[in-house]
Amino acid sequence: MRQTFTKSEKKQRLVRRVSFMTALFLSALLSFVVYGAVLYDSSKDPVVAYSAMESYVSGQLASISAKIEDMDQRLAVVELTGGGGGGSSGGASMSSEGAKQLLARITDLETGLAEAKSENAALRAQLETAKTELSELISELQTNYDSLETEITSIKDSISSIKTDLSKVKTNVTTLQNNFKQISDISTKLETVTYKVNAMTSAGGDITVLKKDVAALQKSYADLLEEMGQLYKAVYVPYNATVFAKDADDSLVLVLRTGSAAAVSPYNEAGTAQGLNDLSDGNELYNGDTLTLFHNILIPRGGSDGRGVKVTSLEGAYLMIGGDYVIVENQAQ
Repeated sequence: MRQTFTKSEKKQRLVRRVSFMTALFLSALLSFVVYGAVLYDSSKDPVVAYSAMESYVSGQLASISAKIEDMDQRLAVVELTGGGGGGSSGGASMSSEGAKQLLARITDLETGLAEAKSENAALRAQLETAKTELSELISELQTNYDSLETEITSIKDSISSIKTDLSKVKTNVTTLQNNFKQISDISTKLETVTYKVNAMTSAGGDITVLKKDVAALQKSYADLLEEMGQLYKAVYVPYNATVFAKDADDSLVLVLRTGSAAAVSPYNEAGTAQGLNDLSDGNELYNGDTLTLFHNILIPRGGSDGRGVKVTSLEGAYLMIGGDYVIVENQAQ
């Protein structure tokens, strides 16, 4: 049965073996020296005998030194690997060449480990540089995105302004067309009267008829001027502003051309006939009711009556207003 030793006991056995072998070598060396001294004959060529003895002793010392170095290497390997022991009861021993190869392998591993650490540090530095560059690129992209979003908002605002301008142009064109029609009607009436006057004067007609026609023409002209003073006016009303009739005894007629608007009235009880009148379909509009585009809406009274029309579209609205009016902005609901 094999005997088992602890690591400390193995190390002690190895130290004893090394000490024994060292003592054995020293004994052998001493024997050689004594043997040489006995055989030494100084009467026979002492210089040659001394040189031979010195060479012999040097050779033996070199051999012992090599063996001691070999034992040191084996001992170092045993200490590194935790092995040891000898004889029939110990573990397998390692040769001097094996110890040298193992030490060389350990040195190579240490060198490789140092190189791996150096490469790892270089890779970490490259990774940090890449992270920094990526962060800068993300920041630049965010800045470009914010700038592009600002430009898009500006373009949207410009488009909205262009739409408002186009709506104004359309309203102005409609007004001009109406005015042109009225001027054309006046011209036609004038031509008719002129024809009649010419006919009466050239033919020596009744002057009384002529005066009546002239008076009628003057009245028609005066009536036309009065009507023109009461024609609808195109008015832009901003968001959340309210249109009222100017004086307490005045009414106001308006038409919603663009956008959206709602009735405003403090008399919000159905059947009281105290709202706004939709003259186009004969309905009564109460507080908050939505106006219909192109319908004639009557505000019965003005002043402090409280009834009016409030614009609810964010872009404002265009109203065709007939009569004297006032606009109150940011009117509370």
